[in-house]
Amino acid sequence: MDLVSTLNLLAFGALFAVGLVPLYLSFKLNVKSLRILSLMLGLFATIHGTYHLAFDLNQPTLAMGVLDPISVTFLLAFGLYFSKKGIP
Repeated sequence: MDLVSTLNLLAFGALFAVGLVPLYLSFKLNVKSLRILSLMLGLFATIHGTYHLAFDLNQPTLAMGVLDPISVTFLLAFGLYFSKKGIP
């Protein structure tokens, strides 16, 4: 296993684990804007972690053609929603 594969697996594990926390919070929070922000941040992190896994499993079409644009979309949506609503 080379260094790039190891780093992709570490990035997958870290991002996927970190993304589960905001996803869990999005179901437990009562404030609507925080729930939406947590959901978008969690989806970005888990999808971007899956991007690293797909890239490590030698699936560049899936990684760069599908997962990368989806994760960027969630990150941009998070930023736009945060700039409009912010934290109450």
